[in-house]
Amino acid sequence: MNDKFYVTDCEGPLSINDNAYEISDYFIPEGGEFFSILSNYDDMLVERNIEGYLAGSTLKLILPFFKAYDLTEQNLIDFSEDNINMVNGAYAMIKHVQDIMPFYIVSTSYNQYIKALCDKTGFIYENTYSTQLELDRFDLKSEEQESLLAIRENILFDYGFDNIHHYFTDVISKMQINDLIDSVSPVGGIGKRDAILDIIDKNNYEPYNLMYSGDSITDCEALEYAKDNDGISISFNGNIHSISSASISITSTNNLILALIADIFNNKGTEGVYDFISSYEDNPLDALLESSVNDEITQELLLNKASIDIITEDNVEQLNEKSKITRNEVRGQKIGNLG
Repeated sequence: MNDKFYVTDCEGPLSINDNAYEISDYFIPEGGEFFSILSNYDDMLVERNIEGYLAGSTLKLILPFFKAYDLTEQNLIDFSEDNINMVNGAYAMIKHVQDIMPFYIVSTSYNQYIKALCDKTGFIYENTYSTQLELDRFDLKSEEQESLLAIRENILFDYGFDNIHHYFTDVISKMQINDLIDSVSPVGGIGKRDAILDIIDKNNYEPYNLMYSGDSITDCEALEYAKDNDGISISFNGNIHSISSASISITSTNNLILALIADIFNNKGTEGVYDFISSYEDNPLDALLESSVNDEITQELLLNKASIDIITEDNVEQLNEKSKITRNEVRGQKIGNLG
């Protein structure tokens, strides 16, 4: 089957949100800083290659503290609906790609946020994979609530790995609310690759017809899968983790460049994309005009010229430094610095 299909991460390539960070920052005192500490701890666990540990598990680790501050699923829904912030161009990008080829979101974000984003943008919710959360199904004992409030304060004071690891492995793991943590399986890391495999299996796609875009540590396995199978693997305003795993690095304040790449891939395949990038390096203006999708998108791309680079072993650090500037400009430094 020769159908091309496009799978993307959500937060980064499509939206500027980090929904779980923003929820934490809004509902929990010093919640943004606390979430960032847990995110760094999560990254360290991933880097230690602990068997069975999934990138993106910050979304599990924060949950007892959501309960400790009395959050409900309705809080998550209401907050998400009121705080959808898209990358420039994303509405037109989503519409264009959905019109030309099968388009999927595979996101570590909670399903409540992904549903709210789909409702706002017109993305087909049935074509999404996300972290399923049933927050209201679990009760929190008052004594556990008091302990969690004290643990939050202690971690903010001492955010060393050993201290955080002690609390999660020796204290929280023995609480009843740990059942909430165990109930959640983040769609990150291997989970994103498994979602792609499920898409392929259900639709009889070929792996080499995959285009994937992501920006963080949760995208590494998906980016590597697309790259290893001769598809298109794009780090979009990505951090060092995604750049190290992808074959193409794009930095841009406008994501319509992804619509153009998807259009070229859909019509001309992987080789056509690399031919475009080669032409773009020589003369961006001519390359964009020759590959024009429609006048509106072309005009936006001419006004917001993206930087497109083929990733090699030798330029990863250089591309990371370049991407940091745009990543922080688009998403803000606090979110941009998250893994």
